[in-house]
Amino acid sequence: MFFRKAAIRPIPRWAVVEEDAVLAVEAMLELSDEAFEQTMERAYRQMKERQPTLTTWLVAQFTLHENELVQSVAFFLAVSVYMAFREAFPTRLQTIDAAQLELAIETFITDESIRQEDPIEVMETDDIIAVGQPAVVHFIQSHVDEAIGQAGENPPLDAFDHVYRSLLVEVVALSHAVSPPHGLPESNRWLA
Repeated sequence: MFFRKAAIRPIPRWAVVEEDAVLAVEAMLELSDEAFEQTMERAYRQMKERQPTLTTWLVAQFTLHENELVQSVAFFLAVSVYMAFREAFPTRLQTIDAAQLELAIETFITDESIRQEDPIEVMETDDIIAVGQPAVVHFIQSHVDEAIGQAGENPPLDAFDHVYRSLLVEVVALSHAVSPPHGLPESNRWLA
């Protein structure tokens, strides 16, 4: 799908995380408290090992906020998103380097600017990302909304917004770190 204006590159069909992968991750996380913690710790260690640049950046973003609920939700969602991509693309998810992460951050920021400056633009940047990765963005949105509901009368909305935006950058970066399936002709890679 093409948009009138967008800085974020379209996500190729072969890099879309299907809902089955997200549901598989959710099923893995429906465990007793102890098993859940062990699963998350193991997945976080794997994420740090396989995506060190992305993980370091996300940790820096999440520790800007001292709210325990915000940090807990942020780390849970960052690891869960990584797990969904690993579930969907166990052999095709490449390691993101500093240049690729910077590109994801810059395109996200640029896309937000384009939309804020255009008074007739009706879509937000998260809408554009959701078109490419609907299951993953829905998963993030539902958990952030749930956490805001649990935060009491005065939820730290700015902190949740910062976490949400950081998670969207993660989605963009991981989406473009998925290599094409073996045998896809070079000429069809951007059309897939």
